[in-house]
Amino acid sequence: MKKINFNNLQAPALSSSTLTTLQKNIEEAINGVSSTVKILENTENGAIITIPKNYIVGSNTLEVYLNGIKLIKAADMDTEGHYYETGENGTISNQIKLTSDWNLETGDILECSVKGEYSNDTE
Repeated sequence: MKKINFNNLQAPALSSSTLTTLQKNIEEAINGVSSTVKILENTENGAIITIPKNYIVGSNTLEVYLNGIKLIKAADMDTEGHYYETGENGTISNQIKLTSDWNLETGDILECSVKGEYSNDTE
């Protein structure tokens, strides 16, 4: 990400170069925290899904979308929601577990977004 210098707490002139740099920075930030997973085969209720992002369990930094629709995080396998985070609170994970009444189908697309400081890829 390229730094845009601010002198005396004033924004730089809005040149095309500055706007291009700003746009590239925004695109890098968006692409850096969001990854997709294509489901290759039907999954069973309660399946564990490995995602291409690390997150800190219980930090409320992970958001999961199924085919563009935000899924609801559940407290555990048997509570209302679509998935829950695997691992102990405060630990690093790259997996989620579907709730007991939820499954995925071949061709579904999961988009995983991690907010905050810990969002590095697992690849």
